[in-house]
Amino acid sequence: MLELFNTYRGDAQHIASALLALAIWRWGAAPERWLIALFVATMVVPVYLFSLLGLGNPALGPNAAIYVAIDLLAGAGFVAVALKANRNYPLWIAGFQLVAISAHAVKGMVDTVSPIAYLILASGPSYCQLALIFAGFARHVTRTRQFGPYRDWRSSAPGVQWPSL
Repeated sequence: MLELFNTYRGDAQHIASALLALAIWRWGAAPERWLIALFVATMVVPVYLFSLLGLGNPALGPNAAIYVAIDLLAGAGFVAVALKANRNYPLWIAGFQLVAISAHAVKGMVDTVSPIAYLILASGPSYCQLALIFAGFARHVTRTRQFGPYRDWRSSAPGVQWPSL
């Protein structure tokens, strides 16, 4: 059973991402749409582009710098959404992306890193991110049905209206 899971886990994640993206595009609000768009654009599409262009595994090999750049762009996007969204779960998604970025930093600083440990730390957080996007979307739908519409984005940065000493 574990062998079957390992064989198809990437495909299952990509199918789940596409189905979640369709649901979010229909019933989600702006933060959810931004998060799933960033996720699909940085975690799903590059895998198929690398495969289509015959570049091999994006995480290992001569094109690893592209993979690191994509993760950095994803991190910047997730942090930007997390800081502006009127929700808490995007902070967790950005935090998991920072774990993936840290894995790249460790690989760059240390001479020998176990490839399996690197792959788990670099690509493992994406599974948690997808689960968090799903949970946040489900919470948004539930909250909207219970209490009606609410703000998507924060109106101002925290602390701007506070008196300075």
